[in-house]
Amino acid sequence: MKKKWYEIKALAANGKPVAEGQAAAKYEISIHGDIGFWGVTASEFIAEFNAIPADAQILLSVHSDGGEVLESLAIYHVMARARDRITARVEGLAASAASAVIMAAGRIEMPANAYLMIHSPFTVAVGDFSELRASADLMEKLNNSYAAIYSERSGKDLAEVEAIMAAETWLNGEEAVAAGFADVVLDALPAQAHLSEQASATFRNAPKALAADSAPNPTPSDPEPTPTPEPPPAPEPAPTIDPMPPAEVATACVDGGFAALAAPLIRASARPDDVTARLTEAREILALAKAAGRPEDAELLVLAGVSVETARARLTAARADNVPAISPHAPSDTPADPQGDKPVAKKLDFRNIYAARQAAHTAA
Repeated sequence: MKKKWYEIKALAANGKPVAEGQAAAKYEISIHGDIGFWGVTASEFIAEFNAIPADAQILLSVHSDGGEVLESLAIYHVMARARDRITARVEGLAASAASAVIMAAGRIEMPANAYLMIHSPFTVAVGDFSELRASADLMEKLNNSYAAIYSERSGKDLAEVEAIMAAETWLNGEEAVAAGFADVVLDALPAQAHLSEQASATFRNAPKALAADSAPNPTPSDPEPTPTPEPPPAPEPAPTIDPMPPAEVATACVDGGFAALAAPLIRASARPDDVTARLTEAREILALAKAAGRPEDAELLVLAGVSVETARARLTAARADNVPAISPHAPSDTPADPQGDKPVAKKLDFRNIYAARQAAHTAA
């Protein structure tokens, strides 16, 4: 069973799950994970959302570092059609793609010490100059889509919103309401939210209070003096594993039959174990592609950075639908080329975006 980043529950009037045969008084949608991850797509979320009765009130509970841009836009547009019935509540953090999703609600509530983060979408791309130009054009369109959503919600003009996005802006509950991105400030949460280590490394302007290692350490007042113990012997430093030399990475990738993997691994300063692991995954994905009768799709899936399980799902779906070319995204997520009819997002990696961004920080 796939792990989900969301949950939709039917509730009785007392807030408890409905019993069998009992009519629901309201529904609660919890998005407490990275949107679009673990092989669960927006299309699955939308199917469950559309099954909610058209007159039901909905509470949207969000605590998320973000997720995939195209997935979040699909979710936003579907939920916005039910805006008058949705109240969104930021439980601790609504960052990046999650901040766009909550804009679909008619009412947005935030505790004083919860955070909303708005920034420009980012990605990584692989290819020649024409493919990179297509990637940049797509990212500009996605940035414009996000800006329009934030502008409509806050009443700010697009230029001001784009500046807020470019600065990676973090707003607590009071600041978000003052800026027009939320409606109601709730009492502060009893515990401060904290970013995961991965998100802390990804976002450049995250408040120090949200750092993964900044949980408060209360100390008793007026502590009794205690004798200073002898310090324990210093532990032996852990051995440092240097990045694999670029020439060796290139040789390993060529010998392994995946020469195209060399460039991203070299840029990420991959260590020997990382190179071995990526090549092992690549071989597994190639075997799956051959078994599905689609060996030509293996390289795209490998460069997209999807997991073996996600690759299996994509190949199975592509074979069942007999599509001519696979995409690492859900079929409805592949944007069309305005100059023709081929997909322009063919080599974009939205499903591995945070891992790639973190690797880029490490390499820098």
